[in-house]
Amino acid sequence: MEKKKNNSLIVMVIVLILTAVYTVLVCTVNKAPIGPNGTVVGFSDLNAAFRDMIGLNLTWDLLSDVTMGIAILAALSFVAVGLIQLVKRKSLAKVDKAILILAGVYVVVVVLYVFFDKVPINYRPFILPEETEPEASFPSTHVLVVATVLCTAIVAWDRIIKEKKVLLTVLKIAAALVVIAGIVFRIISGVHWITDIVAGALFSASLTSVYVAILDKVE
Repeated sequence: MEKKKNNSLIVMVIVLILTAVYTVLVCTVNKAPIGPNGTVVGFSDLNAAFRDMIGLNLTWDLLSDVTMGIAILAALSFVAVGLIQLVKRKSLAKVDKAILILAGVYVVVVVLYVFFDKVPINYRPFILPEETEPEASFPSTHVLVVATVLCTAIVAWDRIIKEKKVLLTVLKIAAALVVIAGIVFRIISGVHWITDIVAGALFSASLTSVYVAILDKVE
């Protein structure tokens, strides 16, 4: 058990460092005004080539919204289970730790969502039809939300319903497929620079690794 705790802590530190270094690189390397209205983007050669290859496809953008909806429903299901446990057990301390810590992860996701909207690092490659000016793009919040909610859900299910093997397997497979679909749809929709998609995945990996490390420590 101690080895498991140490491993999850090491993974968390590595992923957090990678995410921080990557963010700094995006903010500093090969910056050029290739975005709408001359907005500046890091890794401009890579991002411009990818944008020109993919273009903009709002159908895939809409489908990525579906994966976001699924992730939100999954998050709400954990909130509902936590509230039911709180009412039945009459103590916050008796609510499953996997759910309590998950609530903290959701708060951080919301904070990051708002922060990067207010402090944009990159703007989208295109001004979307419903927008009148460039919109924040780094990290892809769709990828951040979908991957974080469903990856942490897989970990939580493993703790909460581990005795229900068949259900657990079905939920894990379904969650993994939705995460993959969400990332792929976001990539081919063209609404983000490719580096913003990678950032969303890295931030998600960071939050998931923190969740696992904390859960391993308290259990």
